[in-house]
Amino acid sequence: MRRTIIALALFVMFQSVASATPRTLVLGESQIAFTVKEMGVPVTGQFTRFEAVIDMDSANPEKSNVNMRIEIASLTTGNDEADALATGSDWLDKTQAPFASFQSKTIRPLSAGKFEATGTLSIRNKPRDIVLQFEQIDQPGGRTIVAGGFVIKRSDFGIGGGVWNEGGVVGEEIPVKLRLTLVPASAARK
Repeated sequence: MRRTIIALALFVMFQSVASATPRTLVLGESQIAFTVKEMGVPVTGQFTRFEAVIDMDSANPEKSNVNMRIEIASLTTGNDEADALATGSDWLDKTQAPFASFQSKTIRPLSAGKFEATGTLSIRNKPRDIVLQFEQIDQPGGRTIVAGGFVIKRSDFGIGGGVWNEGGVVGEEIPVKLRLTLVPASAARK
């Protein structure tokens, strides 16, 4: 009986440690994309360089943590002129604010596999609280897909200036979608 209790205790301890394993981003299989309306026409883009460490425990989401950093200079819309304007000093200002970041404060479950993270998004060195809803999809081999999104208002972060900011030429709200492929941190080091 005593061996059974010890074995059960070790199993529970291993499960709780295993479920809270930090996750590391697989960049080549991940995407952070956005859509901005320019004169009413949707323009899509993405960031190609970013990092994320996600310590997700589905059984105890309140113990989970998300930390992301996005390199502003990696923005691409497929148009070099638009990219230079978007990352310039009037807009995202890659020189003075080379990174955007997100740090979660709380994570709570919404339903099976779906969560809501509240945290601080910093763009142009201006931190603002946001809510990010996401879904966690476990894959074979310990991989996890995290997919979700949120909407930012440009004016909350001081994004925009010059002629492109006049008269609603560029939309105020920008939907951001992310799809991250994660592996256990130990697997990423191999």
